[in-house]
Amino acid sequence: MKKLLTALIIATITASPAMAKPKIIAKVDGTVITEQDLNDLLKTLPAQYDKNDPEIKKELIKFLIDQEILVQEAKKEGLDRDPQVKKEIENAVKQILATALLNRKIPADKIKVTDKELKEFYEKHKNELKGLDGKPVPFDQIKNFLKAQLIKQKQQQAVEDYINSIKKKHTVKIIGEVK
Repeated sequence: MKKLLTALIIATITASPAMAKPKIIAKVDGTVITEQDLNDLLKTLPAQYDKNDPEIKKELIKFLIDQEILVQEAKKEGLDRDPQVKKEIENAVKQILATALLNRKIPADKIKVTDKELKEFYEKHKNELKGLDGKPVPFDQIKNFLKAQLIKQKQQQAVEDYINSIKKKHTVKIIGEVK
């Protein structure tokens, strides 16, 4: 029984995806580029791209290789120790962390706009939504544009509300004036 339990534990550990070796698709000197790197980059592509297109994948692999070559050259030149570059990296990390938090707390797919809201917005602003002929653009022709605008407004409001709600947990002091 003890041997069976040990065998099951070993089988579970070796079959675990966390323990699986990443598939290497390229190497630049000693640095590997994995299939996961490619998949992560594919996820960032806009919806109009076919993420299964082999040509797109080839282009992205080329991009990852070129990027790694540039990074290695930048490090050889000491740019990773340059104070200005360090500051830019720090700012990028701050932006990435802030965006990741907002994406987690305010998922885009949770922001909804009803048809009623769209129609009310259209009626309120239709005199501002004129076509080249000077007449209001019909609702059905502008509905998707209005929906995107209202979603953006709701997202901005949700971000502002979230920031205001967590500000209460922090001590903020504005020192001096900016001229």
